Amino acid sequence: MAINAVIDLPRPDSLNDPLCLRIEGWLHGGERNAAVVAVEIHANGRLLGETSLRVPRPDLEKTLRLAPGTPAGFALVVNAPFLFGTASARLECRARFADGHTEPGGACDIRLIAHDHRDNHYGVLARPDETRLFHRADIYCTGPSVSEANPECLALVRRYLGPPAGRVLDVGCGFGGYGRALLAAGYDWFGVEVKPSDCVELARLGLPHQQVDGRTLPFSDGAFDSAICIEVLEHIADPAAFLTEIRRVIRRRLIVSVPNVELIPYLHRYVAVPWHLLEGDHKNFFTRASLRHLLAAHFPRVEVLCYARHPLSTPEGLPLYYHLLAVAEV
Repeated sequence: MAINAVIDLPRPDSLNDPLCLRIEGWLHGGERNAAVVAVEIHANGRLLGETSLRVPRPDLEKTLRLAPGTPAGFALVVNAPFLFGTASARLECRARFADGHTEPGGACDIRLIAHDHRDNHYGVLARPDETRLFHRADIYCTGPSVSEANPECLALVRRYLGPPAGRVLDVGCGFGGYGRALLAAGYDWFGVEVKPSDCVELARLGLPHQQVDGRTLPFSDGAFDSAICIEVLEHIADPAAFLTEIRRVIRRRLIVSVPNVELIPYLHRYVAVPWHLLEGDHKNFFTRASLRHLLAAHFPRVEVLCYARHPLSTPEGLPLYYHLLAVAEV
């Protein structure tokens, strides 16, 4: 009986990721089956990986007239980043015998994705050459301030600020992404920021700003018409005191954007958590109810919206949104 082998997964012509290539099948070495020490998987003639673990496949015992318990099935998951840049690959399984020689078995042709997910946020976690043990600081990390405004959020900010009139205070303005856009649209924008490095960049860009201590705002009561606070409130240790100070210096309206933690129960079936919620400095996690309740202690009228559709929908196919946007009026 000659070598008999089949690759069951991936299916022929299916689309696959070189960073996580799951391969399953079976291999029987005929009369020399007991001498098979490993199943090798090759792609385009290059060794991808191997396994010495073969297990019985009851579904094959009758078909191939094998003795019960005969090892034949195999499974392995391999990383093959060298396959990026090629649209397809030919997978081949080979039997390696105790004497070192190999013989070919089954083969199939598959397609490969073009995008390398190592280039994504947290992409280091998909690197097969990264063998260090990751710790909390690696996962729950804090990245740099955002330099560009989210177009959807910017459109909402402009909608609820109304036409350019009065002064707008940007609390926690970062690198001034919203400031540049609002100034260009004719708004009288002024930014405040805690981080010295961000203030250096604001100065380099020539944006009107002032560094603050994060507890008080160096302005008189009602010095500004409105304020915006974009992706800041989740970082604040004492949000009630923070909002009290913002309320003191504005006369009309506050616009707040925060991550939407309501996504988590809806994504439970996918076993997924939005990556932005892994931000290491997040101290507060907001639902629509909790954001409205917090703001209502300082502003008599509060409305909460959501924006930025998540790529996943609910299991029923309904849309989900990354962020909450609240409009609070004096």
